[in-house]
Amino acid sequence: MAVIDDIMDQATLTDAIVGPVETEMETMPFIGEQIAPMTETDSQYVSMTVEDYYATGIGQFRAPEASIPLMDITGREEREEVIELAYLDEAHRISPRRWEILTQGGEKLAGREARRLIEIGQILERRNERLTEWMRWQSFSGQITIEYQLRDTALVIDYPFAAGHKPTAAVPWTDLVNADPVNDLKVWLKQVSTDSGSPGRRVHISDDDIELILTNQKLPAYFNVEPGQPFMPTLEDVGKLLPPGTVFVPTNHGYRTEDKGASKRPQDHNRYLPIGKVLVTTDYSIQGYGVIAETLNGPVEIKSGPNDTVFLPGPQSEIILKGEGVYTRLLRQASRRIVRLKVPEAFLYATVR
Repeated sequence: MAVIDDIMDQATLTDAIVGPVETEMETMPFIGEQIAPMTETDSQYVSMTVEDYYATGIGQFRAPEASIPLMDITGREEREEVIELAYLDEAHRISPRRWEILTQGGEKLAGREARRLIEIGQILERRNERLTEWMRWQSFSGQITIEYQLRDTALVIDYPFAAGHKPTAAVPWTDLVNADPVNDLKVWLKQVSTDSGSPGRRVHISDDDIELILTNQKLPAYFNVEPGQPFMPTLEDVGKLLPPGTVFVPTNHGYRTEDKGASKRPQDHNRYLPIGKVLVTTDYSIQGYGVIAETLNGPVEIKSGPNDTVFLPGPQSEIILKGEGVYTRLLRQASRRIVRLKVPEAFLYATVR
């Protein structure tokens, strides 16, 4: 019974499923996770915004033998917006045949089925992580819409973007003659720098939109290239036209929805940062705030006994037995998360097509 005992032990099952996926994620992390890294929380409810600083100011000198100068805290608004962490919760039905092999198939057959079940759990965990990355990029765009499929309802979370932080290019970049992507980027980087108080440095952009920059007909004039002369600029060349320290971050990763299956066609690839959208940010960590965003990872309620539950830091795996007389067994993979923008002014989400 060692195999089924290991599968039924929640901690052992979680380690077997989550451990390899976490190692995989550390080796090849999502870009969104670098912007909004995971932060543990022991609460199911979190404050989305605690304080808004309109001007953090600078310290004061004190004259010798003078009274200590006071700090005027006007310009700081304290408020609290509490929101419940979202459920990222999925289960796979364990067939009666698989359960029979796990419990009565002998050590060899049960071990084989257990490995298959763990592989399914790892698929669920990867789906969970992709959903988390989707939440990150939705928050970077200024709004998350969490749809609950079984209830046909949705929860909309608006993030407090500053005015002008969701611009649209005056001339679409697809107009290679009249558009001016270099000037657009200069304006957007300056706006992020001005509003956040930290230099706008990072431009997250798809390869498709990078191509529009490099083939733009106004680009040769920036480099004093005579009309008709051969000119093959690189992204590094364009970076020299932008504020010092500007870095382009090619962002093309994505996922495929259930109805697309294992399709490899480009049109079936759903990107976290869609083609035609550009995300401009400061460095991911800035002085005074630490990270500019974080993904809060909260506790998950799981069964600890016949009639008891316990909250443990997610993600968690467990096998659930449902029903009376006719039983259904489920392999559940769950976490509770939400994305919090600590410095909304550090984000600008532009439309270029």
